[in-house]
Amino acid sequence: MEKLKVLELVDSFYPRIDGAINVVKNYCVQLNKVTDCTLAAPKAAKKEGYVDNEVFKVIRCASTIAPEGYRLAQPDFDAKFIEQIENGGYKLIHSHTPFNLGKFAIKMGKKLKVPVIVTLHTKYYDDFLRSTKSKVLSTLYLKYVMGVYKKADSVWTVTNASKEILRSYGYKGKVEVVRNGTDFVYPTNAKELIEKVNKEHNLHGQKNVFLFVGRMAMYKGLKFICNVLKILKDKNKDFKMLFVGGGFDLDELKNYAQKLDITDKCIFTGEIKDRALLQAYYLRSDLFFFPSTFDTSGIVTIEAAAHKKASILIEGSCSAEMTVNGENGFTCPEDENAFADKLTYLCDNPQIYKEVGENAYKTIYRTWDDVVKEVVEKYGQVIKAYERKQKARERAKRLYKLKKQQKRKAI
Repeated sequence: MEKLKVLELVDSFYPRIDGAINVVKNYCVQLNKVTDCTLAAPKAAKKEGYVDNEVFKVIRCASTIAPEGYRLAQPDFDAKFIEQIENGGYKLIHSHTPFNLGKFAIKMGKKLKVPVIVTLHTKYYDDFLRSTKSKVLSTLYLKYVMGVYKKADSVWTVTNASKEILRSYGYKGKVEVVRNGTDFVYPTNAKELIEKVNKEHNLHGQKNVFLFVGRMAMYKGLKFICNVLKILKDKNKDFKMLFVGGGFDLDELKNYAQKLDITDKCIFTGEIKDRALLQAYYLRSDLFFFPSTFDTSGIVTIEAAAHKKASILIEGSCSAEMTVNGENGFTCPEDENAFADKLTYLCDNPQIYKEVGENAYKTIYRTWDDVVKEVVEKYGQVIKAYERKQKARERAKRLYKLKKQQKRKAI
């Protein structure tokens, strides 16, 4: 049987690394096992000299420089790219962006007469407001991106909470929720990996090891984490905080930690691209910190669950959707003292870490293989619904022409 040809689009890809890129990479890796999958993304900067080496096909379009080291896709100005898409034989297009490539996806869907899915991965209004500091501009930009969602044949998101975000943005159509997953599996050499981190950072015997993994962006709650750590230190609690990741706010984070006099309690590893080494940090930790209210789905919390580690999250946040406080994780109001109180209790009762972490593994952990099985089934449903709609349109056109001919004969 011929494999279904699908086109995935994302507005940034390697060598950049962030949550959405991680999602799309894993989508494509797993999809390529059961479909003929191609990824479309902006070209990396020439100076980076990056060469794609994926198990799936990657095609790149012209791009220009964008803030924070990203690239802005310019597909409409790349004739070769357009030709590749038009001749690709795709039966479905799935855009993980509502920006230039998302708009291009809608246009190609109409031209090629194939359905287009658009997934929401982030809180766009919050992102616009953070960048522009203008509510007027943020509203205008939001109107632009929502135009892409409204023209899509199917709209997806990653949590029920982010589904409500779409509603708040004015989207009234049907929304499918497809939760994210992780490529991690619990390693057979866990003890060896733990020892590697212990040796690297002199953590032998250290109790209450906390972890944050991700892009070092202050809007992800990093200042909040530091303030909580300051309270714990002032209470003379024994702990270490591992900050794993790089990013444009890393220096600001380090300076803030120094200002609070908590640098002796913090370890900054920088970006870690080696996935096995990253697993070592998850395994060595006792609790994962993710107080972000910006993220629509904390993939890192699923990664933590894959290593039998519970997360502590902001109550009501998108990332906390699957968390039952005290059972498979911990939630607190967005209040530093409440967080510190919860952590104080855990520091005094460390046996809870393991029990709740085991439950996180049982209830939150989900592989990309599980995700893609669901995705492929939904792709089939979207294609069938699109074909029914197209047939109905053709029937309506034929009926209209017939009535027009009959009217002319009557005259």
